Amino acid sequence: MSLPAGLFIILAVAASWAGWWLLAAVVLAGCLAWVARRSTPRGRVGELLAAVREWLLFVVSVTVPAAYLASAPTSVGTAEVAYLAVVAGVVLVAVAADALGANSSDRTSRWPVVLFGVAAAAFVAVCLAIPPAPQPITDSDPFSPFGLLVATTVVLPWLMGLDPVRLAVGTVAALAVGAAALYQLGPIRLGLSVTSLRDVLAAADAAALTSMLIAVAALAGLTSAVGCAGRLRQAGERLTGGGNTGRWSGAALVAVGGAAIWAAVLGPVSAVLLAGAVALTEVVHGLTGRRRRG
Repeated sequence: MSLPAGLFIILAVAASWAGWWLLAAVVLAGCLAWVARRSTPRGRVGELLAAVREWLLFVVSVTVPAAYLASAPTSVGTAEVAYLAVVAGVVLVAVAADALGANSSDRTSRWPVVLFGVAAAAFVAVCLAIPPAPQPITDSDPFSPFGLLVATTVVLPWLMGLDPVRLAVGTVAALAVGAAALYQLGPIRLGLSVTSLRDVLAAADAAALTSMLIAVAALAGLTSAVGCAGRLRQAGERLTGGGNTGRWSGAALVAVGGAAIWAAVLGPVSAVLLAGAVALTEVVHGLTGRRRRG
């Protein structure tokens, strides 16, 4: 489940486009993910779109630990070097962990979900326990249909592929964390930086918990990267017809290397937006395919 890692980035990106309408975007993304689960047909195009989406989620997942660790006070002065080092380290660990069978057992995917659920509950509790910081004075926060659409597509790929129970839980968790962050920072400050969740704790007079937040972000990004790496390997096996060998092909390794370069050079925002566009294309492709079959 990649959603915990995505929340460290996508909430800020979505808030920069939709403001308070970020919360409506989460609900719409959950509905679209449910539609996609029921309507997306199997086929070459569907498999290719899913593989591209997983590749982009891998890019973003790799950048989460790098962005939060490199922005820590101990990294000042060597932020770029620290960012590149963390990106390379996460990619290598993700590929090695999948090759060693980290994605072969359901147990390895359960305990991170429980941990991140506890962390999300603690984050929401801290935000609600303390009155919010003063908000910047603005003339208005008008509704923008285009901004709502962009914010919805930003959240959508992180909810796709989940079973109904996990989809419902993930949507509620994203709503709770997003509402708590908006309550403390407001949409303007939340959308200023991809790592603005760090500022939420400072605004809530809980700066001492920043190190814990960074550790959770690093673990969430690494866990998501391992899962995405496994799904990328499997997608490569399906697209090439090589069978489920559990081994990394040359094409899959090249794809992972390209993801590392993207993460190191372009950062997460472009990957987040493109992943949303691909996910929305998947939904449209699924609906049109279902209509043709009907």
